[in-house]
Amino acid sequence: MAMCAGIAAPDTLPEIFRGYVGDKNAPERITSDEVVTIGEKDDPFIAITGVSDVKLGPFQYQQLWKDEAGYQRPVDLATVRLRVMVEVLTNFDEYVPDQRFLDRRGATFLFNDDNELLYEHIDTGVLSYSKTMARPLAFLEPYIGKKALNPLGLGDANNTD
Repeated sequence: MAMCAGIAAPDTLPEIFRGYVGDKNAPERITSDEVVTIGEKDDPFIAITGVSDVKLGPFQYQQLWKDEAGYQRPVDLATVRLRVMVEVLTNFDEYVPDQRFLDRRGATFLFNDDNELLYEHIDTGVLSYSKTMARPLAFLEPYIGKKALNPLGLGDANNTD
């Protein structure tokens, strides 16, 4: 919980904030027909459809940015994280079989065939797993091309190649 509050995890709070306010330098994260729900299947407490329709309990509304495209809109990333959180919490014992290691952060390393280090990133926050969070797989561009900049292939006004 301390790491989620940003204690000893300096990149956590900015990354949480970016998930809610959006990022004009990042590609879209969800499609217009993607649905994220929490609660009963027939009557979910939370239901978010794409970036437009939202149901929170008895309240229903449309996002102000529902017609915008080409960037990671406000709440795009937060919605993706909500979907992942539901998945993880629903299957927690599978994802975290030994809770002694729950507080460990991760890292990413890329080596070539000669075991030479090509890329290294040590996580400094709960949600920061790349040096370039707007495009977390950008470090792979020299190896797999422009696909690394927008792996989902969704709207991306900043990557028109």
